[in-house]
Amino acid sequence: LLENYGKLYELFVSQMLREGSPHDPMIGDYLVRRFGSDELLNLSLDATQTSFSDFTKYEKEIESGLKFYKHHFPDSALPKSIVTFYSYFNSHAMVVENDICIGLDMYLGESNEAVQMLPVQSFPNYFKAKMDPKFLVPNAVKAWLLERFYTDMGDDLLGQIIAAGKVLYMMDACFPEMTDDLKMGYSTEELTWAQTNEVLVWQELVKDETLYKKDELTLVNWVDQGPFTKGLPEDSPAQMGIWMGWQMVRDYMRKNPDVTIQDLAIELNPKRILKHYDAED
Repeated sequence: LLENYGKLYELFVSQMLREGSPHDPMIGDYLVRRFGSDELLNLSLDATQTSFSDFTKYEKEIESGLKFYKHHFPDSALPKSIVTFYSYFNSHAMVVENDICIGLDMYLGESNEAVQMLPVQSFPNYFKAKMDPKFLVPNAVKAWLLERFYTDMGDDLLGQIIAAGKVLYMMDACFPEMTDDLKMGYSTEELTWAQTNEVLVWQELVKDETLYKKDELTLVNWVDQGPFTKGLPEDSPAQMGIWMGWQMVRDYMRKNPDVTIQDLAIELNPKRILKHYDAED
């Protein structure tokens, strides 16, 4: 496993299973003792192998998105390979040693028996709702784009949401036919709320100059996963800050047709992008 998967296997043992070093000669014994009779592991592993016995459809969709990526960034390298693995509910998708690595168990669906067994304290219902196979492809390509193009644009809320919005605009370029709910990781109802209430959300962002706040609580409330975006109504989706950053970037690109996506990738001034945004457009 070390020879075949290298850094990914090291991360799996040391950080996902939290079993120490995979170089320990006794690691096999440790893993058998701890997980040999683990009901959740065995149930979810069987479900993963059954649900994704044929990964061809997903692989073709990922490769299609990467072809668009290569078209827009011809000088940029493609992933070395697409690696699927069982993550013990630790990783949706990540880039390791130039591979896109996808934890298939994170896409079993919220109604799956193993997913239902996950403790609600660590895996609340809003999190389980995102464990849908429809999010696998966008999450995989988004992980690649985040690794390649997410750049620091300042430590205030504006800088963070514009930086994330740039990556989602690149998702637009990679998947021109994909709906926004899949790119954002939203349900259809959450997407409708975000689209319908954009002006309301903008008013909250400009109130008390929230866009320029740097405190951790503000950033967490607007950017992190959760049941909803704190500070907005409880029927709002989480991460509305990122959604708004995406709309800001879209307006900027729409109003500046001479700006290429390559230009966008290296633009580091969030205020230059913000000044083109109009919530009522």
